[in-house]
Amino acid sequence: MKYTQLFIFLLTAGIVVICNTKASESVSYHDNGISIAMDDINWRSHWENNNIGFHLDQTNPMLVKHWPKIRAVPKDMVFVPLCGKSLDMIELHRQGHFVLGSELSEIAVEAFFTEQNLNHSKHEAGEHEYWSSERMAIIQGDFFTLAEESIPARFVYDRAALVALPPDMQEAYVEHLLRIAPDIEQILLVTVEYDDVAAAAPPFSIPPDRVKALYGEYFEIDLIETRDTKPSPRKQAQGLKVITEHVFKLDRK
Repeated sequence: MKYTQLFIFLLTAGIVVICNTKASESVSYHDNGISIAMDDINWRSHWENNNIGFHLDQTNPMLVKHWPKIRAVPKDMVFVPLCGKSLDMIELHRQGHFVLGSELSEIAVEAFFTEQNLNHSKHEAGEHEYWSSERMAIIQGDFFTLAEESIPARFVYDRAALVALPPDMQEAYVEHLLRIAPDIEQILLVTVEYDDVAAAAPPFSIPPDRVKALYGEYFEIDLIETRDTKPSPRKQAQGLKVITEHVFKLDRK
């Protein structure tokens, strides 16, 4: 059975639950009774205004270099949270993986499938929409309203999710990620760090100590590379001259 057909089968069979059918049963993260939603940080407006300096027009070289350290083999599912229209998904797909992304903006999802010339179908799933192609799918909607145990992936690639969130949402993100994908074995995580407070986020500066604080309870954390790189044009315009990139391999304890 083809991967797209398989995933749709799992979806309709209730084995994969993207969102429960009743609104009252929808699972979201609450902090002190206040629902945390992705659009609280205006991600839709970034895409509507084409303010997407965070998008890379090439595959991230850190993915190419370090993904072989992850145990995933062809046909394994890789989850890419807050994926945008990242070309990293194409690289993971090229390696034979079933790639499942999560993205708030419909503009980003549509742009991804259009720009990559991918034939696709769309299926409503509660408040989310499931866009699928061969061994490739994106769940369009709020990451924080994905249901518990709805992502059957053992491997995660995160270059743009954690760094997209302000500090007061990062812990909620990690907790919800482990709630929706409880079988995660390994994560390849990329963060950035910079000292210039005048440079407006996102991306948010996340040093290694912060990664340890967020993930250390659940994962063994291996910092596999640190390098200085050129900031985006937007960051350079804000006066930022250098940005440090950290790459981590996280192994479930």
